[in-house]
Amino acid sequence: MTQSFTPNDLIKNLYEPESGFSQNLSIEERSELASFHQVKNALDQAAYQPSDRVVDRILAYSKHKETIQS
Repeated sequence: MTQSFTPNDLIKNLYEPESGFSQNLSIEERSELASFHQVKNALDQAAYQPSDRVVDRILAYSKHKETIQS
């Protein structure tokens, strides 16, 4: 029996691992899953920080709202 997995199945497995899942994968699917793992690890390590422009706009909006409500 040949079983193929969609990219969605492989990505779902990153977050909800199934026991025995990787044993049923073809070489190509294992390679794709390894690539997804690399991307996931890179995203997990990424630092999220807003740009200075965004922070300045939020502060300006806050000051404007403060003036109106006072």
